[in-house]
Amino acid sequence: MPADTTTIRVPTQTRDRLKALAARRGESASEVVTKLVSAADEEAMLAEVEAGFEKLASDPKALAAYHAESRAIESAFDAPTPEW
Repeated sequence: MPADTTTIRVPTQTRDRLKALAARRGESASEVVTKLVSAADEEAMLAEVEAGFEKLASDPKALAAYHAESRAIESAFDAPTPEW
């Protein structure tokens, strides 16, 4: 069953750049857009996770609680957790 599709409006210059990028990659414009959106989404999610860890690292009380919980997890599963 084919995937649902839609049409989006972009400036002509963007369309032309997309078409050229797709040609260089040997892919359709749809495949390129799908991959670019997935990559951008992953990048945004990773940035959110990083910001959360930075916030955690800046709060000594929360960081101590994280380390305590990490030690409990390590002992329960015998697996190391990330250090912050």
